[in-house]
Amino acid sequence: MLLVYIWLYTLFLVWIWGFFIIAKIHAFKFKNFSNHITKITNSLFVLLVLLSVFWYGVILFSSNLDNSVEIENPSDNFSEIDY
Repeated sequence: MLLVYIWLYTLFLVWIWGFFIIAKIHAFKFKNFSNHITKITNSLFVLLVLLSVFWYGVILFSSNLDNSVEIENPSDNFSEIDY
């Protein structure tokens, strides 16, 4: 399941970074119209790098958590419930 999460997240990142590359190309094309375009795209680049690395870490470290439930007395039969 970990590989599926990593694959889906990587696919999502390719999509997001593709839009960033398009935005960066347009920023170079229209940089004469505003002084803030380069600052915004540079800050967006830093934000995307930090979030990309952070969420890879979240995916990898959350998969190591033990999500199992231990049953203390396996001889108990819970197929019937008395109210």
